Amino acid sequence: MTGHVLITGASRGLGRGFVESFAADGWQVHAVTRDPGDLERMPGVTAHAVELTDRKAIATLRTRFAEERLDVVINNAGTWGPHDQEFGAIDADAWIETFRLNTMVPYYVTEALADPLARGRGIAVTISSGLASIDDNRSGGTYAYRSSKAGVNMVVRSLARDLALRGITVVALSPGWVRTDMGGAQAPLSIEQSIAAMRRTIADVTSKDSGKFLNLDGKPLPW
Repeated sequence: MTGHVLITGASRGLGRGFVESFAADGWQVHAVTRDPGDLERMPGVTAHAVELTDRKAIATLRTRFAEERLDVVINNAGTWGPHDQEFGAIDADAWIETFRLNTMVPYYVTEALADPLARGRGIAVTISSGLASIDDNRSGGTYAYRSSKAGVNMVVRSLARDLALRGITVVALSPGWVRTDMGGAQAPLSIEQSIAAMRRTIADVTSKDSGKFLNLDGKPLPW
């Protein structure tokens, strides 16, 4: 199966992995990133330079895709946040910026692209994290990242309810612990392994899954 997919945070890490994987399988890929770089030269890929922390820039996606269809949107763009997130003096401005990118941007991107999603297969995926699980928090700390990802899980849950009548399915998906700049060299999963598992899960998602928080293998994660 092929189709039209839009991926944010597409220039590196998991975003780049999604772009390469979908393009290799013949999908029409829209790669959204601050700096497209060599993405513009990849076969089957259309690069879109968008500063996602700017709401007006995100709103341009509504115009760009006004007559298009999108089968899958992957809200992958995100940040770890401030370097020091353990109990103590955490930089408040950096924490706010973490929320802006991790929690608010997936909402605004999905809102801007609701019409083309409704014309296509209508799967909106937000890349969350196992660290967002409140029930599974055994170690504490990592305040900015954990809270921003837990926040976007609630955004996903609300979007699932609000977009149900338009036939759009919305899920939060954990990629696992992956060897990226964020995950570090000690992570057990390669980008390719994580992408392959997540793509299988995305392919199997139905309206019954809308509003769920899923692991990369498709199993539900505790809130």
